[in-house]
Amino acid sequence: MQRSIVIALAVLVSLPLVMKSRGSRVVSAPAAFSVISSPTVQISISGDVRHPGVYSVGVNSVTSAVIKMAVPVRPVKHIIPDRCSSKVAEEGDLLKFTLQNDGTGIILCDLMPANDRILLGIALDINSVSESDFELLPGVGPVMAKRIVEYRQKNGSNIKVEDLLQVEGIGEKKFKMIAKYF
Repeated sequence: MQRSIVIALAVLVSLPLVMKSRGSRVVSAPAAFSVISSPTVQISISGDVRHPGVYSVGVNSVTSAVIKMAVPVRPVKHIIPDRCSSKVAEEGDLLKFTLQNDGTGIILCDLMPANDRILLGIALDINSVSESDFELLPGVGPVMAKRIVEYRQKNGSNIKVEDLLQVEGIGEKKFKMIAKYF
């Protein structure tokens, strides 16, 4: 009899704890449609558009179509066809849209500045980063940035990230700090 009283008390004491830990389950209705996630790239759009800024677009988006997302300030009659207007947008592209008075659109392509790419988590290209861009990285000052650029100039303009270990003053610790940006 004592045993059954102890068991009953144990159940009564533990039951609220078990029920509380389960939490409430919210059952949601099924979605009306599914969104299939596809790979995207981040690009920046500026110039004669109503909504300049950074956009995440599909990896196969053509730059002239992407400009339409940013809504040009006036109607566009046509975009001058060139290599930039028909190219597929790439991670870190900077698109500058200019709309002439006659409605002709011109798209100029460039790369986002290094500081924007760093903030957005977009990899830098070690072979095109300038001395001042290297200084934006943690642990890299003017002297180290100069050494890296000099190393790159001496050893060809096509170095790998691992080659930074050959630069005087870059050891394993500093390498790990800056390698993640490339």
